[in-house]
Amino acid sequence: MMKFLLPLLSFLIGNAKGFIKEPAEAFTIQLAERVRSLTTLLVAVIGSLALGCVGLSLFIASIASQLDKNEDFHVSGGMAVYLGLTVIAIGVLIYSLRSKTWMKSLGFEEKPQNAPPQGGKKSGALENAVALLVMDYIDERKSRRDDKEHRP
Repeated sequence: MMKFLLPLLSFLIGNAKGFIKEPAEAFTIQLAERVRSLTTLLVAVIGSLALGCVGLSLFIASIASQLDKNEDFHVSGGMAVYLGLTVIAIGVLIYSLRSKTWMKSLGFEEKPQNAPPQGGKKSGALENAVALLVMDYIDERKSRRDDKEHRP
C-alpha cells in the first residue's frame, strides 16, 4: 500500500523530480503545478462549503437551545464563533467560485484593459486621420513625380 501512496504523496508535495525523465520534465512540472492549483481550489470550495454548513447548523442549534429555555436571550461566545466560522467560510466560497480565480489557477491571467498595447500608446481618431492625410499627400506627390518622368 505504501508503495503506491509514496509516489502520489511526493507528487502532491512537489518532489516528483525523481519520477520524471529529462525531455518531458518542463511539461510535467507545468502540468503538476496546474493540477496542484486546481486541487487546492477544489479543496477550498468543498471545505468552505462544509464548514459553512457546519457553522450555520451550529449557530441555528445554539439559537434554538436558548429559545427553548425560559431565560432571556443573549449572544454567547459559541454563537459568535459559529457565526464567524460561517461568514469566513462563505467568503472563501465566494472567492473560490469566481471565474477569475479558476482562470488564474489554469494559467490564463487577464491583462489589464486600461494598459496600452505593447507597441506604445493607443492612437486616437484624430491621429489616424492626420496619418491618412499625410500618407495620401505622399502618394499623390509620388504619382506626380512618376508622371513627370514618363512625359517626353
